[in-house]
Amino acid sequence: MATAKDFVERVSQIAGVAGCLLIRSDGMVVDQTSDDVEGYSSLLQISSGLAADIMNGTGFSHCRYINFQRTNNQSFYIFPIDQYLLGIIQQEDCSVNEMLEQVFSLLDKVSTNRG
Repeated sequence: MATAKDFVERVSQIAGVAGCLLIRSDGMVVDQTSDDVEGYSSLLQISSGLAADIMNGTGFSHCRYINFQRTNNQSFYIFPIDQYLLGIIQQEDCSVNEMLEQVFSLLDKVSTNRG
């Protein structure tokens, strides 16, 4: 059985991923390969809460991911995974579609509640 550390390592090996972190929904960092754990962890929690509020207020049932983009074409993605949140820092100028396809493929293998 793979561990959270194995999962984070596998995500980090996906082409286009510059770093990632996995936190529990209560904010506890499970594992990470990012330099700015505190900043990204806070962004994960705040964004997840806002997404839940938006879904509840509008009647949507699922949030596949949230994306924040910087002017240098580097983005930060947030993926809800059951009782966890995965944050991915995208490398600049990578193939975003290929990166996301690989991430979704991996998430489909580990999540019991993918929409």
